[in-house]
Amino acid sequence: MDRFRLKNIMIFILLLLNGFLLFSLAQRREAQRDAFRRTAEQLVSLFEEDGMALDVDAISRDDPPPGVALARDTALEERAASFLLGEALAASDQGGGIYHYAGPAGEALFRTGGVFEASGTLAGEDVEDFCRDFCRTFSYDAPERMEGDGVFTAPAVFNRLPVFNCSVSFTVEGGVLTAVAGTLLPEGGTASPPEEEPLSAAGALVAFQRMRRESGVVASTVADTRLCYELQTAGAAMSLAPVWRIVTDTEDYFVNCRTGAVTAGGARTGEA
Repeated sequence: MDRFRLKNIMIFILLLLNGFLLFSLAQRREAQRDAFRRTAEQLVSLFEEDGMALDVDAISRDDPPPGVALARDTALEERAASFLLGEALAASDQGGGIYHYAGPAGEALFRTGGVFEASGTLAGEDVEDFCRDFCRTFSYDAPERMEGDGVFTAPAVFNRLPVFNCSVSFTVEGGVLTAVAGTLLPEGGTASPPEEEPLSAAGALVAFQRMRRESGVVASTVADTRLCYELQTAGAAMSLAPVWRIVTDTEDYFVNCRTGAVTAGGARTGEA
């Protein structure tokens, strides 16, 4: 057999093999879609029996991310202090994990666990732009529209996912930004894959429904399921755990993807 015919035969075999692999992959995906569809239909029926409406489209197909171990970043804290107080900073270690910063605009304290507070005349003009720039620079979502005086809050974001129990607040008095407080997350971390398969959105809904039956939670509709993170602290240790946010018509609930623990997140305020 000449080399040309042998080459053609090898190419033909490779094409057959690729075709078989593509067919197998298509079959596997179709089986996964069928399994999800059956699970979704069973969940809808389960919720209907308990007097709740659950739309199939509200059940997310996304896979939870791994957890993240975080380490305190004092250089990032100093950058945040400089942003708020001005560049001519005086820094001092107060002990117990507390760092004090003083600058032209005021002073700030940064504590273990990322907690910080700053006060002074932090911005006297273009306050909303200043706050939005701070959020963009230090990984917070944009605050709600800032009009007049008050306290305006913005949630933290990590790897494009919101952290439901981590935020920053801006206090505006007389058109002046007088205080900023919240939790500052490090910019990076170490992934910590789970030892067991994390809960899917369907599994989180089952955990939520079990909690609802046991506690008598009042809700009539599940509008959505979304992935986010929960900040967990233990002394100096910080970590982010993946959780499912279950959006109902009365309150949001958060289900830990590893433990199945359910946490109430506050009454609905018009944001879906």
